[in-house]
Formats: sequence, structure tokens, C-alpha cells
Amino acid sequence: MKKGGVRAAMRAAELLDLPGEAAPGVTRVTVTGGRRAFVENHRGLLEYTGETVVVNTAGMLVKIRGTGLEITAMSDLELVVTGSLSGVEFLP
Repeated sequence: MKKGGVRAAMRAAELLDLPGEAAPGVTRVTVTGGRRAFVENHRGLLEYTGETVVVNTAGMLVKIRGTGLEITAMSDLELVVTGSLSGVEFLP
């Protein structure tokens, strides 16, 4: 889904009083126990080190910080980062 399409889907979800995650193509980040981050609807990696993973998404960048970071699974739409997570930032 293109960037404008994601915005339109988010706007439609807002108008219908639906949660944002109900809109197709919206990026979703789930962090579990500070050891695992699951990113849905990504558009590729921009940076990958043991301390930083920067993921491109439809409307922002997702920066995951920590130590011992590894990408343990990745498909066209989803990826899993494991390690000792210290923060997640959402950058324009």
C-alpha cells in the first residue's frame, strides 16, 4: 500500500472510530518483555547493527535500540528483532 493509501486507511479508521491497527498497511510494533520486537508492514531495513536497527515503514522510521540485537526472522511484511531492547523511537 502506498503512503497516501495508508493515510487514507488511517483516516477512515478514525472516522469510523476503529483502532488504527484495523486499517490495512499500518505499521504495528509489538515489544515483548524487552527482549523481542515484532514489526509488521515494514518496507525494508535502513540500518542494522548490534545496537541499532532502523526500519523503513509507510509513514515513518522505526528505530530500535539495545544491545546484542539480531534479526531472527524477516519476510516481505514482517520482521523480528531480538536482544536486550532499551528503546523504540518513531521518527518522521
